[in-house]
Amino acid sequence: MSEALAGSSTILPRPGQQRIPRIRVATAPRPAELGTRYLALLSALAVIVGLTFKSELLAPSQVWQATAILCVLVTAGLLFLHARNATPGWLSLDHYVSPVLAIVAASGFSLAVAPDWRVHALAMFMMGAVIYTSSYVDLCRGIGRTFPLHRFLRDASTFVSLLALFYLVLQSNLPDILRFSWIFAVALFSGYRSFRLATQKEGIALLAAFLTAGTVAFGAFGMVTYLNNQGSAYIAVVLAFAWYAWQGLTVHTLADSLNWRIVFEYGLFAVICVYLIVLAILTGRAL
Repeated sequence: MSEALAGSSTILPRPGQQRIPRIRVATAPRPAELGTRYLALLSALAVIVGLTFKSELLAPSQVWQATAILCVLVTAGLLFLHARNATPGWLSLDHYVSPVLAIVAASGFSLAVAPDWRVHALAMFMMGAVIYTSSYVDLCRGIGRTFPLHRFLRDASTFVSLLALFYLVLQSNLPDILRFSWIFAVALFSGYRSFRLATQKEGIALLAAFLTAGTVAFGAFGMVTYLNNQGSAYIAVVLAFAWYAWQGLTVHTLADSLNWRIVFEYGLFAVICVYLIVLAILTGRAL
């Protein structure tokens, strides 16, 4: 009997000794528990719905109406996801700016530029990638799981939509006042998302985004007026580089993380932007 007790895995406490409960260490949640499957499904559904926008049965006005409905549905789906995961500040607009801009950019690009289904499909798949990437970064930030790659994914997802919308606005036949207003609005919302990652104060984020958008809109006015020899794509790239450099330096200044490496990184984009402007001026004089 003593041998049976010795071989047993149960350890009996001595008389008068309390049983010490075992403490289980909680493991970190897996990415699947963050709602990534739900997020992938939502992005895929947005792509599938967007692919139908190229149908000949839909007039351009109906495509824009469908785009607005898709923006509402995707925003509602992301709102549910962030609320379920208790993402800090899940009611803030910065969580939903990039997906909405991506949907508008993909629809506008397919409607105004895409000549065939291949380009249209590429635009819609890029839209789905931006929706998934930007929302995934927000989910990871909500649980404190951040990696250096997340910063690149955040900036890339915002930059792609910004560049596409700048190009669409510049090549449109809208009056100049409306084009500059749209450029200001796109730069404002994109900048607001970036600055909200550096500060939790809504006022500071809005002020920084307003100053950035005003600078970009003023630059757009100057380039459209004096660099009319260049195409819309050229000006859109210059404006996107200028926005990226300005917001990057401002974000790190607000976050008190500005160093020489950051200055070199974003300063390089500023130098490229200045070089492209000077090149366009010299090319215009040569013509």
